Amino acid sequence: MDFEKLISDFAERHGIADLAAEDNAAALDIDGIVVTLVAAGDALSVSADIGEPPSEGRGDFAELMLEANLQLDAFFAKEPENGAYILVRRLSLPALDPESFDAALEALVNLAETWRRLLADFRPVAKAAAERVEELPQFGASGFVQV
Repeated sequence: MDFEKLISDFAERHGIADLAAEDNAAALDIDGIVVTLVAAGDALSVSADIGEPPSEGRGDFAELMLEANLQLDAFFAKEPENGAYILVRRLSLPALDPESFDAALEALVNLAETWRRLLADFRPVAKAAAERVEELPQFGASGFVQV
């Protein structure tokens, strides 16, 4: 399907008056997640912003994303302009129809929402465990170390 037609049909079906393809690209907000669509030839790249890297444990979270890349039909990347993490899926334009396009967008947004929550709640396991240990008294009333 032609990219401009795909976008105009989507806008019409969902009542989005100001959505249009411009220079083979479009962006829309779905449930608070910015989705960017870029067409190049027969390929459509769909990306969803999942947020800023965590302030601590950045390497640990990046490792989780790399492992997930092997299990998903999408992959993670880092936006070069602002450093935000994004989830990207590549689709074949000729294979898309309105229903499959809607389903692909919904699946990507659902996955992005899940990873946004993971990113927002992420704390390195070792640091969280160390904080819990520091909160416990080191010695009980008997003078023995509590375990």
